[in-house]
Amino acid sequence: MSGLSFVAALVLCAADPASETINPVPLPARRQMLVEWGFDQDAEGWTAQNNCRLSGGGGSLKVDVTGEDPYFHRPVGLPGGNLLLEIRARSSNSGSGSIFWTTRQSPRRGPDKEKGFALKHDGQWHEYTVQFTAPGDLTDIRLDPGFTPGEFEIDYVRLVSLEYFPLEVTPVQSADGRVQFRLVNRSAKVVAFSAVGREQNLEPAAEAVLDHPATTAAPVEAATLAVTVAGFPPVERTVFAARPEADVAWLEQPLGEFSLRIAPDGSAARIDRQGQPVAMLAPLVHIKDRVPRLKPAAASGSTSLKFEGEGVSLELAVSGEELSVSITSREPCEGPVVRALGGLEGGLFAGIEYLERGERSSSKLDVETEEHLRFAPDPLKVTMPLMVFATERATVAMMWNDTQLQPVYATPNFFDGGDDHRMSLKGERIEATLRFDHSPVEETIAWAVGRHGLPPLPAPPRSPEEQRKLNLAGLNGPLRTEEGWGHCVEDRWPRRPFADMASTLWRLTGEIPELPELASGGAHIPNSSLYFVTGRALEWKKQQARQVESFIRQQGPDGAYRYRGEYARGHFEDTANGICARPAATMLQYAYVTGDRRALEAGLKTLDYMKRFRVPRGAQVWEVPLHTPDVLASAYAVWAYVRGYELTGKDEYLREARRWALTGVPFVYLWGSEPVMVYGTPPVLGATNWRAPLWIGLPVQWCGLNYAYGLTMLAPYDKTIDWNHLARGILIAGEQMQIPDGPQAGLLPDSFDLRTQERRPWMINPCALVSVRRVLDGEVDFLSVAADKDHRVAAPFPVSLRDGKAHVKGQPGVKYQVLVDGQRAIDVVSQGDDVVAIVQ
Repeated sequence: MSGLSFVAALVLCAADPASETINPVPLPARRQMLVEWGFDQDAEGWTAQNNCRLSGGGGSLKVDVTGEDPYFHRPVGLPGGNLLLEIRARSSNSGSGSIFWTTRQSPRRGPDKEKGFALKHDGQWHEYTVQFTAPGDLTDIRLDPGFTPGEFEIDYVRLVSLEYFPLEVTPVQSADGRVQFRLVNRSAKVVAFSAVGREQNLEPAAEAVLDHPATTAAPVEAATLAVTVAGFPPVERTVFAARPEADVAWLEQPLGEFSLRIAPDGSAARIDRQGQPVAMLAPLVHIKDRVPRLKPAAASGSTSLKFEGEGVSLELAVSGEELSVSITSREPCEGPVVRALGGLEGGLFAGIEYLERGERSSSKLDVETEEHLRFAPDPLKVTMPLMVFATERATVAMMWNDTQLQPVYATPNFFDGGDDHRMSLKGERIEATLRFDHSPVEETIAWAVGRHGLPPLPAPPRSPEEQRKLNLAGLNGPLRTEEGWGHCVEDRWPRRPFADMASTLWRLTGEIPELPELASGGAHIPNSSLYFVTGRALEWKKQQARQVESFIRQQGPDGAYRYRGEYARGHFEDTANGICARPAATMLQYAYVTGDRRALEAGLKTLDYMKRFRVPRGAQVWEVPLHTPDVLASAYAVWAYVRGYELTGKDEYLREARRWALTGVPFVYLWGSEPVMVYGTPPVLGATNWRAPLWIGLPVQWCGLNYAYGLTMLAPYDKTIDWNHLARGILIAGEQMQIPDGPQAGLLPDSFDLRTQERRPWMINPCALVSVRRVLDGEVDFLSVAADKDHRVAAPFPVSLRDGKAHVKGQPGVKYQVLVDGQRAIDVVSQGDDVVAIVQ
């Protein structure tokens, strides 16, 4: 602290919220109890509103949950602001909890006044805290105790007002290595504070700038500011100033085409390429914001360096372009603090962030609530232990094995106020591997999977025959009525004679449902094979041709598709690969089956346009921002490019299919600490309507099943990763999540809570599970297509072309059609091995 001083005098000015950096250090708060409900006599004003009954007295509130989506409320008249709701409860029902609130200025409930929280349903008492902000006077609180029937009992509910430390400390690091701290008064009052040994007053919305000049020539220096305000705990903020240009007696090691330079005291390291620094490890390790004094020790080999001191052991070992860092500490520590230098070209924090050129982490482009702050997330939300920064100077990737370590990720580096890009790990024993090269982000994903390997497949939850019966139960249960099937079981989805469900039912039983008409679609993975076993192949072709024609009309001259709806807000353009890939996949699938030239040319034009995209985005703009990274966008892109490759033989399309397949890997859990977790697939790295639900760390397996289906298409042509293994893992995770019994047996939940292992609505038809399992088992799902230089034939059974004839391995006794060149439907009564003349 002795190095801190005011810059000339106190600087007073209006703070510019647009220029504020993220403050990763939580501000302390003082508490004031507003009200406590202990339920000694009765329900104390709490009233049931939906699917529950309340009875209070004897020190608890008993909630008898009688149906789905229960909730009860309590009118209040209390001051708003920053509030904390504390609840002690026990539960035997299921589902997460939520609170809703209203204020005088915003009297209607809505998603903008909602906060969810996880509940434990083990019948034991647990304490829950929910923090929220209610501007103005608070008028009502609503509590949602889970989602399903059961018992819920509350010991107490407390409402606490939080008054935060009024001064926010935001660091700004200048180019010469010194640190400037800014104190900004966020309150509406003049604040008296003490810092740097001086007492000062700060007006509302004004700032004070404090300077920490360089005091050493070391490659890394800790600068600490301590601020006190009467009535609050003190605030300390430490920034590590890194100096790549520091002139010290570096210890050098070659690192592939780079060179590793390590400070002789083990405080920091620098990675250079041709004399230019591309990254700093600064500090290599710190404990409670203090860089320990280390000394060289005996290393384990000629390519490693070891340091010890003050309860810390640090070893760095080089192998090719990889650097292994091993840290053991008696106390929790952070390290290595990796700081990639240069302008950001791309970034990845698996399961948390997927960034393009110049983007910021923890932004509000995908999440507007306080959950946008994801620089140090719950490790359970990290899908694979991988963080990456690709800059104009180099690509720096870090992976680790211990998934309980706390990863930290920030760009730009708002921890230290620099324009570098920071990632690190926290724990007591840290083992990390760093890689330095010039690869795009997706190639570092391939590296990480190749180095770590895909996890073993989880045990299937049931035998193939049991799985078949469960899927049938899902199709024949409450999902189905006389009108047909619903996409989901809930009433909001109308029942229709959907071809996808009818086709799946036929594939599972061999029996053809008798339906006077067919409606296209119904499932997440299209399957219209029933058209071909009910004499309707040309009807299918006509329906698909209309859809393709519509896509061709919507297509821009450059092959692009545009989105201008409400979810475009915040994105840097009006398109994304997910917007383009789905129509491209549809057109190319049609061309693949029929040979249609217009569909092929239009689809290829979009494929060529899509090469410009780097991050999968924009496939779910019915509820998710266009900007939000999205595994469904990866899925559709793989589908489209594989079909493009199959139709043209162009390697460039296969390379793009591989690239987009790699972009989907970070959406898949490649580790697991819960019974159902490994190979689960969070759908997007953001939230619905920018607010809730937050999908990070919350698998939505139907999205992953679409991705898995695309991987099975890619697998015959590319061996970068065992794509079929990855797809089967996603399938088994989906089957684990499937409802195993009861009236909704066989349905797939829309999402699955990892921590509570609970299935969340909506409850979806099982067709995607059947489709993925069939293709992985080598069976025809939709249609089999064979082509030579003269003809293209599609059939609902395996088909090949030889000597001008179609050879079909059919099902004896089944009447079906083959579609020839997208023009003629030939009727066949199967004998088993069928030979069909296709030349007129």
